[in-house]
Amino acid sequence: MNGLRIAIISPSARQMESLLALLPAGIHASAYHGTLASQAAHAALGAPDLLVADLADGAASDALLPLQACAGVPVLALSLRQDAEFLLAAMRAGVREVLPLPPDGQQLRAALERVAGMRRVRHNARGKLLAFVSCKGGSGATFLAANLAYALAAAGSRTALLDFNLQFGDALLFLSDRAPVRTLADLAHAHERLDATFLAASMTEVGPLSVLAAAQDPAQAADILPDHLASVLALARSRYDHVVVDVGRNLDARSLRALDQADLIYPVLQITLPFIRDGRRLLEVFGGLGYGAERISPVVNRHERRGDIGIAEVEQTLGMAVARTIPNHYAAAAASVNQGVPIIRLAGRSPVSRALRQWSAGFIEVPVARRRWMPGWKRSFG
Repeated sequence: MNGLRIAIISPSARQMESLLALLPAGIHASAYHGTLASQAAHAALGAPDLLVADLADGAASDALLPLQACAGVPVLALSLRQDAEFLLAAMRAGVREVLPLPPDGQQLRAALERVAGMRRVRHNARGKLLAFVSCKGGSGATFLAANLAYALAAAGSRTALLDFNLQFGDALLFLSDRAPVRTLADLAHAHERLDATFLAASMTEVGPLSVLAAAQDPAQAADILPDHLASVLALARSRYDHVVVDVGRNLDARSLRALDQADLIYPVLQITLPFIRDGRRLLEVFGGLGYGAERISPVVNRHERRGDIGIAEVEQTLGMAVARTIPNHYAAAAASVNQGVPIIRLAGRSPVSRALRQWSAGFIEVPVARRRWMPGWKRSFG
């Protein structure tokens, strides 16, 4: 944690001194005596690596509103409230974690280590991380994540598909009927001996694609901690060119590990009012978390050109351009899912397959040696 820069805001001088005393050595801390509303903007201007906000006077969720001025700065909130309503409001305002007040020294140091670890991972990462999140249940996010990962692998990229849907993950079933070699829960249980070799041995190979399956029993998800996911992500990015993660729909401290590190986040929706409404809400949460617009690429699945709602209307509601549309070809997609075969293998001429190949081609550079040479007159007149 050496070199980590922290800004602390507290309305209590005594509490502020207690927080400073809990910080480990090697951390550069600046303390501001006052309320969040008066000091949040000033702290953000200092560009700390982490803002620790004491919300002792903020019993209501409105106390979180000033955090919107700190977009892009990770926030650790200290609060007497720990109820679900407050935690959801905190997440929407951009808070990474909420610790009880007064904080336990061990909890605070662990949270600081997580922030420092996130910085190290992003600095050392090599493989591109693509995270898929569903705006609403049934969007087709898992189908797209699994099949884009397969298309990338089929095109020659070393690609891994990680199923981080901790409750009902079934990404492997979209590609194969094989039983998984190991699951994410198995890696969590063996976290102490997790290394690149163990990760590779835990992957289920589906043709050229490596897949890490989700836990088979939702009850096992309780044993999977945010640090477990961070370790898996770091190892995967060190071994693969592309790491595709199916995040699911639940946003919590665990799913944020993947979203925080993602190079690109793909919120998947269909063109119906419930999807569009939930998509707008999800993008607002992303904005509160400080995710820049350059990292977020909304995807419209099952797109019909002559639908009741056009892409322009969707973009106006979302406040953001749609990055990609996947055409509706229900027969081929349903057959792919039911048979557990990648759609580009089962129905290569389907418009969905063509869209996936075009999508994957945008991530892969064609080596110079593979480019066809032609005479200059053909290049000019062809």
